[in-house]
Amino acid sequence: MKITYSTGLSTIALSTLLLSFSAQADTSAYDQVVRSSYQQNLPGAAIHVSRAGEAVYATAAGMADMELAVAMENDHIFRLASVTKQYTAAAILKLVDEGKLSLDDQVSKWWPDLAFGDVTVHQLLNHTSGIASYTSIPGYMSDTRIQRELTTAELIAVFAELPLDFDPGSEWRYNNSAYVMLGAIIEKVTAQPWDSYIVNRLLKPLGINDTAYYPDAKITPRRIPGYHNSEDGPINAPHLSMTQPHAAGALSATAADVDKWQVALHSGKVISAASYEKMITPEDIADDYGYGIAAGKLRGWDTLSHGGGIHGFSTYALWLPEQEISVVVLSNIAGGPASPTDVAFRLAAIAAGNTFPIEKTPVEMSSMELEKLVGTYQINEDTKRTLKLEDGRLLNQRQGGTQSVVIPVGNDQFALEGSAAYFEAVRDESGNVTGVDFYQVNSAEAERAEKVSNEVAMRNVSSLTAEQQERLVGEYELQPGFVITIRRTDAGMTAQATGQNAFPVQSEGDNVLFNDQFGIEMVFDLSADGPAQELTLNQGGRAMPAPRLQPKGE
Repeated sequence: MKITYSTGLSTIALSTLLLSFSAQADTSAYDQVVRSSYQQNLPGAAIHVSRAGEAVYATAAGMADMELAVAMENDHIFRLASVTKQYTAAAILKLVDEGKLSLDDQVSKWWPDLAFGDVTVHQLLNHTSGIASYTSIPGYMSDTRIQRELTTAELIAVFAELPLDFDPGSEWRYNNSAYVMLGAIIEKVTAQPWDSYIVNRLLKPLGINDTAYYPDAKITPRRIPGYHNSEDGPINAPHLSMTQPHAAGALSATAADVDKWQVALHSGKVISAASYEKMITPEDIADDYGYGIAAGKLRGWDTLSHGGGIHGFSTYALWLPEQEISVVVLSNIAGGPASPTDVAFRLAAIAAGNTFPIEKTPVEMSSMELEKLVGTYQINEDTKRTLKLEDGRLLNQRQGGTQSVVIPVGNDQFALEGSAAYFEAVRDESGNVTGVDFYQVNSAEAERAEKVSNEVAMRNVSSLTAEQQERLVGEYELQPGFVITIRRTDAGMTAQATGQNAFPVQSEGDNVLFNDQFGIEMVFDLSADGPAQELTLNQGGRAMPAPRLQPKGE
């Protein structure tokens, strides 16, 4: 999860490659998406779009190296982060195809004497193992432990003695330890490093030559650095040893290489048809996750995808099976204003010929017409959506969601700035707005919200004493390596998420801090004396606990 609140259009120089398609091909729609997502003088992305294995668009945007003022190129090498899991899952299935292991094999067959030895390969692949994820150990991803060079056995030792989160097979929970174990099993079965097997057995036969595990110390041409956001702009990403993401996230590649991989995988050139079907088919409690691949929807079409986030990088690889469309977005900034997922979805919709409303030319609407939309809308018993006018702009906000600028695009359809999400106004016979139908980027079904008031409800803001403020001050770990820091300043209380700018918060009572502009509410557990031991972040319809990190020496 990340708290993202930076939006807006920007100007960018595009470095578009010469491709095999006609020079007359119109790429203006693709260009506009990239232009509105990445700035010329900030970290950016490499992007590759293909249809049936033929490139239709490839570009590089923004800066590859801020300190050396090196512009991004499409052949630069990025850390793939968790997109690596797709390669690891395919490697395991390749070994299954070769009869060298079974999905029902238990961990103990290959790594005896581990407390979770009865966990199966199947449960590792689809995140139902219950093994504790080492990246969820409080503070692990944000202190020096993640910087250590570890062998496979040393990395397993980090989580081997931790209690199970749940009984194997009883729940689904995304898990990096599980994919480390899969890499460890590959090493036992093949008697070679996990990454060597992937490169030599899966990638080289396909002519995929730039994808590999690149050790930190190795001089690697075209490998670029990653960045995080800060109040003063991008900063160098903190160091982590790439021995630790292991088979859960340590591969690096070019965008073109990932595209070539997707085409090969989904066209039957990597694993057997039976194994591929298992890979893309979620089972039981796994919901939408198969083996290293998530199944979803885009504009009514099926999608197969995986995203990733790691120190300084965010990535997304998307496949539309009906159209054989591949979209790859690799970015060298974590927590940046442009989500690789949203960018990929917008580009895929263009390639498939059914663009999102955000791609339409905006239309002018008078303040009087916009005023008719203003009000509070009821989504369900617990959740509202509001539309309000501010400085001549219509602003949309779902309860617990980020505030966004509304862009009228005609025919009672409204896009959200910087997003593929949109809504349509619902009117009665007299033309009065009675509701809105809201479409999320990955859903073909509308979320109806009925208008219940022409007013926009306001919160009750309270004042906290210095003592009350101090109980809330501290660091709270939302996810491994992702910390929310609460501070007291001369200007008031602020909150700051890892890699992002600090923002002001107001109080409601003694245990709630909020920022309505960004759709953020934090509820603090003050059940015990002294500092709050946990906060719960309410955003985007989700409630996410974040335990307080204990200062060193406390």
